[in-house]
Amino acid sequence: MQPGLWAWQRNLVRKAPKNTIVLLGSSRMAFGFDQDEWVRCGGHSRPFMLAWPGGCPRPHLHDLATDDSFRGTVLVGVAPDLFFCGPDQKYPMRVKHQVSLARNWGPADEIEQRIRFIIEPWLSVLLKGETSLLARLRYSFQLPQRDGQLPAMRPRMFARCDRHGRMRMVEGFEKRPDDMMAVRRWLQSWEPQMGFYPTPDPESIVNSVVKDVEAIRQRGGKVIFVRYPSTGYMRDQERKTRPRSEYWDRLIADTGCPSVHFEDHDELSNFDCPEWSHLTQSDAIKFTHRLYAIINSDP
Repeated sequence: MQPGLWAWQRNLVRKAPKNTIVLLGSSRMAFGFDQDEWVRCGGHSRPFMLAWPGGCPRPHLHDLATDDSFRGTVLVGVAPDLFFCGPDQKYPMRVKHQVSLARNWGPADEIEQRIRFIIEPWLSVLLKGETSLLARLRYSFQLPQRDGQLPAMRPRMFARCDRHGRMRMVEGFEKRPDDMMAVRRWLQSWEPQMGFYPTPDPESIVNSVVKDVEAIRQRGGKVIFVRYPSTGYMRDQERKTRPRSEYWDRLIADTGCPSVHFEDHDELSNFDCPEWSHLTQSDAIKFTHRLYAIINSDP
């Protein structure tokens, strides 16, 4: 996903009906929510995907809260380390640029994005990190990390994004152990970076979210928080760094919002994430089907 596509989708929301549904979150929402399945289940319209991989959704939620024209429903995916990041963590907070881009969208931006839609389906792009012989050799050798140095970011191409912002894990990825391990090592490389920033204050974060939720409610809108599955190392780390009782439970209690946590529903708790953090294409469809049933069964 690229910033222009996010801004394009965000500006479509401004023109959408009042009862529209907007999806916020990080990559787990982008991978794990199937918009087509939601419509097949009975959704009145296709939800807008504004989740951003590796991003914190709080600036996006604040953007909707300060938009007087928005009166719809927001489904917010909560990936603990990203949702509850500190304001000075540059990588997850880079999403603020997207909000600015959407608000200052001009004719040149419009033309560029429309041209992208026409040209990109006909192009095959060689990514240096995927096709470089040196990169492939580096993947093959497990060299020790030097003391005091962060590991380089070497993600594998394991997902694709469509024009609606929906991401899908590459088909068959879960059957390729080497690729799964490469992505797992990449995810593990995030841990040392967390030590560069102070532990975020859950009280100040939740208080800011409460204000945004209330602003949306006052206009007749609704916010629902969703905790997507994680497994293995990622799940263990999230339990350690963002304990549920101190973060998720407090968020739900203070905002008073409806919520769906995968641990609380048998039909959502048995999904396996091949690289500990995201659902496969087929599992995303199943998860969305079950999520729709849970959300629409509540009074």
